[in-house]
Amino acid sequence: MVVRKGGLQTVRNMFYNTVYKHNSTGILFVLGGAILGETVIDNYWDNAWNKYNKGKLAKDILPAE
Repeated sequence: MVVRKGGLQTVRNMFYNTVYKHNSTGILFVLGGAILGETVIDNYWDNAWNKYNKGKLAKDILPAE
């Protein structure tokens, strides 16, 4: 009886071999994801804050130089 690997296990093995097989690539992957995630979340909350407080912020009240 031949046991075949499923599609998900193949994807896991491919991901492991390309990213986590070497410690250096794993660390770069995690750090890159953290920096990218922080940037996306920071931009989202800045835009939400500016939208909610439009007309109340110093940049809206003070005259432009």
